[in-house]
Amino acid sequence: MVLASGITAGLFFCVFGTLADRGLDRYLEESSYLEEAEGDMVQELQDYVIENGIRTSDSTLLSSWVKKNSIVYLEIYRGDLLVYVSDKTENEDFYEDLEVPYYRESYYEVLFADGTAEVFLTGAFAYRYQMYVMVGEILASFLVFLVCFIWGVRKRISYIQELHQEIGIMEGGCLDHSILVKGKDELAELAEGLNQLRQSLKENIEKEQELRQANQNLIVGMAHDLRTPLTALTVYIQVMQSEVCDSQEERDYYLKKMMAKAVQMKELSDCLFECSQIGDRKKEEILEEPRLFQSVFEDCLSEMAMFLENQGYMVEADLEWKREKIRVRMDYIGRIVDNLGMNLVKYADAGEPVYLKTVYEKGMVGIEIHNRVREFQEGIPSTKIGLENVRAMMSDMGGSCEEETGGGIYRIRILFPEGEQQIK
Repeated sequence: MVLASGITAGLFFCVFGTLADRGLDRYLEESSYLEEAEGDMVQELQDYVIENGIRTSDSTLLSSWVKKNSIVYLEIYRGDLLVYVSDKTENEDFYEDLEVPYYRESYYEVLFADGTAEVFLTGAFAYRYQMYVMVGEILASFLVFLVCFIWGVRKRISYIQELHQEIGIMEGGCLDHSILVKGKDELAELAEGLNQLRQSLKENIEKEQELRQANQNLIVGMAHDLRTPLTALTVYIQVMQSEVCDSQEERDYYLKKMMAKAVQMKELSDCLFECSQIGDRKKEEILEEPRLFQSVFEDCLSEMAMFLENQGYMVEADLEWKREKIRVRMDYIGRIVDNLGMNLVKYADAGEPVYLKTVYEKGMVGIEIHNRVREFQEGIPSTKIGLENVRAMMSDMGGSCEEETGGGIYRIRILFPEGEQQIK
């Protein structure tokens, strides 16, 4: 804005200065001001000469008068002889041989102490007016600069006030109102940044509302699912406390039912807990020191196999333990294996074996589980939260979780990168 105002003021100074100078020159040419000023100055010279008794040869006194009155040039002739010149830059012989100049006709007669002489003078009579014009040009140009600058600043301030009003609209909670972007300067960049901020806030609020609604729906669903086995468990306990169960066989039957309901409740509560952890993980999980692949999974897989066999499943294991090291979090490993085991109980066909095997490929080591899927039974929850937690925990540990489904067979792999060193 300063640069634009300066350029405008400079152009105005050039144009206005040229016109003002031409007008002053025309005025001086058409008016009698210069002649009158010269006449007044000659009269002052005449008074000075009479008062001091100056002769034409008194060059020192004449030069003093010339300097005092700011005379540009003064010549004194007697006849055709130049007897005095104020600007004597040449030697005396030069002035003696000088021809009579063309302006010899525009002279004034002055009476000196040694007789009358012809005087020609030139003074800066128009200098005062020229200075007035110059000052006027500068002031007018400065005024133009101020007007342009204030106009531009006022325009920017008006835009800032508009931005302030639109930010107030955002503060009121209306994120659908787009902020006006004007120009390509810093304020326009600020407005564009505010628009991006508005859009980001809107998207974040929408996502937060969606997550809150999904979480609420999940909690409500889980709470409803927990009520069913809890009610049945209460009934079984009441039966056990009553005199209906006379034989040990009946007690064992109801105990088995109670255990099944307790396992179902544990599964649902674990699922609810794991769901509350989704999206609340640190970006960088702290892994434990490298451990043998066998020591990480052997006990967990043995417990899972026993659990599945107790649930009526056949387990066939092909576990080849190579001496590889991996870095994991053991609390994650237990949760991952529990989730995989509970998924098998939910969806695996008990009439077909569940296969467990170790996998070594392309610098990765892991576990593969595959089984035949049974037909979906009504009443079994299918939130898939457990599998989402498995994926999230594997990602936190730098691993991967791969699924494959086809022909009624379900296959899942959990793979970890090999450790930097192997045991020798």
